[in-house]
Amino acid sequence: MGRICSAPWSMSHDNPQILLRVGLAGLGAASTQILPALSTCNGATLTAAADLRPEARADFVRRYKLPAFESIEEMCRSPEINAVWIATPNHLHAAHSIVAAQHGKHVFCEKPIAITLEECDRMIAAADLAGVQIVAAHSKIFDAPIEAIRRIITEGRLGKIVQIDSLMFNDWLQRPRVAEEVDTARGGGVVFRQAPHLIDILRYLGGGMVRSVRAATGRWDPHFDTEGNFCALLFFESGAVANVGFNGYGHFDVTELTWGIGVYGDVKNPRKAPHARRTDVMTQADKMAMPAFSSARDAGMPTKKMPFFGLTIVSCERGVIRQSPDGLYIYDEDGCTEVPVPPNPERAAELFALRDALRDHKSVFPDAQWGAATLEACLAILESARSGKEVALTRQVPSPRQANDGT
Repeated sequence: MGRICSAPWSMSHDNPQILLRVGLAGLGAASTQILPALSTCNGATLTAAADLRPEARADFVRRYKLPAFESIEEMCRSPEINAVWIATPNHLHAAHSIVAAQHGKHVFCEKPIAITLEECDRMIAAADLAGVQIVAAHSKIFDAPIEAIRRIITEGRLGKIVQIDSLMFNDWLQRPRVAEEVDTARGGGVVFRQAPHLIDILRYLGGGMVRSVRAATGRWDPHFDTEGNFCALLFFESGAVANVGFNGYGHFDVTELTWGIGVYGDVKNPRKAPHARRTDVMTQADKMAMPAFSSARDAGMPTKKMPFFGLTIVSCERGVIRQSPDGLYIYDEDGCTEVPVPPNPERAAELFALRDALRDHKSVFPDAQWGAATLEACLAILESARSGKEVALTRQVPSPRQANDGT
């Protein structure tokens, strides 16, 4: 996936085992998942942060006793950093990734890596010129069950994939939202903010090469003029098809179909008491002051079972695969067999991927080309919904022949 990076990288002066010294760009909601991972990953250390908000910087300095900068440019000038994790709003991903690359820093970029393919091209060009790598971060293909499904597929014992069905219902539009999260033009709405997770899974399991997309989207919440649902058919060059749907209006939760297990492996009550419908956005400061985000910064997300990003069923020529609470169920001519899956690495997986790629002098996966291919499919969902036509794709890249090796 892309060329092999030959740029020099240095180890920590204090710990020769630490390869990545990471500066976090953006101290919003995503940081509540990233910061715990940076605190526990063998091979990476948190070094600094950047955020426009003085209160966020002050809180970071108090908690971590590390410097916090007002701008990404200022943080990237620090010689103590050799990688930057971009967790800023979606419409700023490309610009901030380019700044980091121009300063010779490797990049972890949250999904989607950009909101236009032209932005992706500029990111890739900047990284190539600087000799650094870009990781398409926050991808659900790092989840242990998805890796395990891909490994079974590549072994070939169930034959070729025939069809993948993926379904996700949650309360995305009813959660605390700031303005850009519900503004499609700035990378908001469920197609930009949630579809990359599902599309990554489908592309990874299906081989990566989507030929075309046919889709419909909806804006059925009168308070937010952005996509709250979509349905799509992805046609692969192999002949396989993927059927994917997402509904974020909050009336039903997919965990009713996944043993009550959510996206972080947390077990919850899918039929919790209804609450008042959200009708407006809030400020970032008000959102980050909510208990769900302040406590997550200290403890991370609870994980008790395998993570379920919805219900995914993979149909092959000689059997069917889906997740179980602790692993996978394989249905074939011998009946149903449960296969255990190793513990889930959570958000540390991206760190392991770049750490190992640099150590072994190879290209990281998933990289910016992979992220651009996933974005192309997401943009095709929006375009197909507007035009009512099937949209052909031209920027797709294949999955690795084997599943990621993990840690």
